[in-house]
Amino acid sequence: MRLLLTTIQNECIQTKLSMKYLYSVVAEAPCQTEVKEFESTDNAGYIFREILRGEYNIVYFHCNMMNGDKIAEVAEMVKKAVPTAIVAMGGTEVSFETRAFMENHPEVDYVFRGEPESVLYQFLRSIFTYEFDFENIAGLAYRQDDRIQVNPMAAPVPFDSLPFPYENMELEREDVAYYESFRGCPDRGGDSQYYPGKIRSLPLGRICTELRYFLVKNVRKVCFIDRWFNYSRDRAYRIWEYLISNDNGITTFEFDVNGDLLDEETIRLLGTARKGLFQFHIDVESTNAEVLAATGRKANIYQLMYNVSKLQALGTVEITTVIRAGLPCESPALFARSFNKIYGLKANRMEVHVLRLRKGTELRRNAKEYGYAFQSRAPYEVIANDFMPATELIRIENIGKLLDMFMNSGDFQESIESILTDGHLKPYAFLEGLEEYIANNHLEEKLYREENQYRVLYAYATELYDEINDTLKLPILQEVLHSDMEKSLPYERVKVFDRKGWDING
Repeated sequence: MRLLLTTIQNECIQTKLSMKYLYSVVAEAPCQTEVKEFESTDNAGYIFREILRGEYNIVYFHCNMMNGDKIAEVAEMVKKAVPTAIVAMGGTEVSFETRAFMENHPEVDYVFRGEPESVLYQFLRSIFTYEFDFENIAGLAYRQDDRIQVNPMAAPVPFDSLPFPYENMELEREDVAYYESFRGCPDRGGDSQYYPGKIRSLPLGRICTELRYFLVKNVRKVCFIDRWFNYSRDRAYRIWEYLISNDNGITTFEFDVNGDLLDEETIRLLGTARKGLFQFHIDVESTNAEVLAATGRKANIYQLMYNVSKLQALGTVEITTVIRAGLPCESPALFARSFNKIYGLKANRMEVHVLRLRKGTELRRNAKEYGYAFQSRAPYEVIANDFMPATELIRIENIGKLLDMFMNSGDFQESIESILTDGHLKPYAFLEGLEEYIANNHLEEKLYREENQYRVLYAYATELYDEINDTLKLPILQEVLHSDMEKSLPYERVKVFDRKGWDING
């Protein structure tokens, strides 16, 4: 019997380790097991042909929100080509609303709900022993007599029983490794997707030993896939302390961190780290207490902002903050206020995300309460709600792109500070005005060339300074813009720019 474990890798980092863990529980099974991981750029036809070539009896697809549609397309082709093949799926995208998924996808024979390792093990054992006692396998959904049976979720996997996922894998210096130090979800907010069960951390000694492996290999980066890595202050402190003490001067470690759980002692410790050793992703979402309460987020927003500001001032940790648009109870005016406050933290990067109502989340179940309209297909982004019309969400998405282009890039640092000061503008008002100017003048296509970004910003400033009757400052701003350009663009491109001039329509 031939078994294939496969997935399509994408931006969902939780999938990065899935095949390694799944293979570890079936490596000794009495069948020939293969693992194939495809890229998001691979088309469905190519993936289908590669799978068909293997002549597998069982094909397991690991699904997430971003690859589910393509995997379903491939699975349908596989089932039509080889009707006797067993098609199974697992992962977050199929673990919730499982019955509806199987009704819509008759090509899927089995779904492994929740953490799939134990379900896969029990399923294969049932087949190899000819027991076929599927009704007794927790976490399994299956078809029987033209009916769909959905068993309750399985008990959480004893996480420390799973082997180190890189045990039999050679890592190179430039590789990015993904690591999971605990199972379970400390973030139980309304937009969180999680399985039942308590948090199960690996023993601290094992974590340090496994991190040592990455340090010895001098990998470029280790990304922790844990949501809210610092759910336990003491545990996080001791791991960060270990990494600071054993820094190899090369490897960077990336964490998802709850900002309001940082404390003074931890911030002092992080201040001793090598600059570039740690990268923190801090999801602020909103600074409005009513909005956070509606999402079920029990954050002390003032403590969070204080901690982030203090950590940012130390300058040792690279911080990315996130604001989320489309949250319940947040109007465009409240969003703008939150934006300005989060921008004021002066993190290394600030990102704007639109809320996604993923399967299994509380906000999706209560969508009617807030008048949510959202995409029926992944990534399930919010289109509008009772507090935020669709037109505003589109504007906010555009503002997020401009934020990344003009502020996160660092290429316009002095120029934008000058415009904000001269125009007495708050950051959101500046970006809102820039977005409107670009849309009204149909300049979106021009922005793909970096040189044109300077021209567009100058053209917008020209109109802005004219409105505030302060055009005498334009020559000074032009010099500042040119100085920023000289720092970010190659010399030859600056010379070409100078020959063509500042006219965006020239």
